[in-house]
Amino acid sequence: MKYRDVFTINSFDVGTTGFATPVVLCAIMQETASRQCSDLGISIADLAKHNLTWMLARQYVKFSNYPAWRSVVTSETWPRNKTGIRALRDFILKDEEGRELAKSVTNWMLIDLNTRRLCKTDEILNDIAITEESIMPEDFKIRVEKFDGEKTTAIFRVGAYDFDMNAHVTSMCYIKWILNTVPLEFHKTHSLSELSAEYIEEVSSEVDIESVAYRKDNIFYHELKNMETEKIVFRGQTAWQAHTNILH
Repeated sequence: MKYRDVFTINSFDVGTTGFATPVVLCAIMQETASRQCSDLGISIADLAKHNLTWMLARQYVKFSNYPAWRSVVTSETWPRNKTGIRALRDFILKDEEGRELAKSVTNWMLIDLNTRRLCKTDEILNDIAITEESIMPEDFKIRVEKFDGEKTTAIFRVGAYDFDMNAHVTSMCYIKWILNTVPLEFHKTHSLSELSAEYIEEVSSEVDIESVAYRKDNIFYHELKNMETEKIVFRGQTAWQAHTNILH
């Protein structure tokens, strides 16, 4: 079952180039999923009645184009698989002319709010119709490969507005933190073309997060560490292209 919605790029959604940021496009996709889940009766509020909630585990996004201020973006999403402890969901964003802006595959888990343990998705999603169609090849897997390179670090403090309805740090913060660790001078000449992400552990308190990025050519490997527990909470990989190689 596919779900489609329309969004307008606001002035506060764009960066210095006048085009929407990668974080905004990811947020649009997540909002579209939330709206469909609400229509299907499996939203965060619905699941809370069963002491359950959704948790994003893995994510891959391919950015092809960045929409400008006041552009209209069509976002489409659909549940693709609901086997065992994972539920797969795909996304595609298009502009007013139907050109692809971004596409994404995601892996979601059901978490017991009391025990914080993973639960099987089958029972909750039993009556939900899925669309067995993916925006990626059948054998595609989300991969994050660690490597050494030119190192950049930054420290971010979790604040009151970094938490979502589950009372843990939203995935948008994780993405913003790793992208803000990439040097500003690099941002001035390059655009994000691919993002692979592994959300490993929740952050639910006001702590410092250490962000480390290792650069090899135009690819970065990222880690986020909870400095209170010394645990890695996120791993990711980003690929970038010169601005002229991504149409705006």
